[in-house]
Amino acid sequence: MPEDRAANHAAYRRLKDELARAYEPGRFVAIAGGRIVADADGFDELRTRLAALRKDSPEVLVVQAGVDYPETAVIFATGSA
Repeated sequence: MPEDRAANHAAYRRLKDELARAYEPGRFVAIAGGRIVADADGFDELRTRLAALRKDSPEVLVVQAGVDYPETAVIFATGSA
């Protein structure tokens, strides 16, 4: 649901400094329900942990500790139709 995704993004903004202090730079961290639910050294390992927790929905926000993400992004797609 879009509101879940928005809540997780808001939680990331709130927890950003804590993530940088508590986790090694580059460590993958998952946020669901507005809180940190799992972390791992690699993305695939985190996906496995999230599946085991039944938290593998598109609304789960995955970030890397220490990475400064922009507030917004513009994505351009090209393709042949």
